[in-house]
Amino acid sequence: MTIAGIMTKKVLTITEDVSVAALRPYFVEAKIQHVPVIDVTHRLIGIVSVKDYYRTLSGVADAASDKTTELFMQSRKVKHIMSTPVVSVKQDHGILAAAALLLDKNISCLPVIDDQQRLIGI
Repeated sequence: MTIAGIMTKKVLTITEDVSVAALRPYFVEAKIQHVPVIDVTHRLIGIVSVKDYYRTLSGVADAASDKTTELFMQSRKVKHIMSTPVVSVKQDHGILAAAALLLDKNISCLPVIDDQQRLIGI
């Protein structure tokens, strides 16, 4: 069996120039753990985890007012906190090989890309 058979095809994404504050609905309301970052051609260029988001937030939230924290999160861009390069696979990648990759790289998600590096699933 391949990744194509188990991947989620409807993936919530974001672009690198959006504010970190824009990630809140993804992590708090949609309760997802990872948001792939794409460019205008839908190519995968990074990924932001809920850990990245809260690590950024905790750097100011403890010492600042709510207003200051919100201003910081509005001024900080996704490109400043995203992880890159992204470990990804093609849809014909085997499930067992993908599981081994997750363990080997100590990661918890695998974006699925096509031959042009465009995101097609997760």
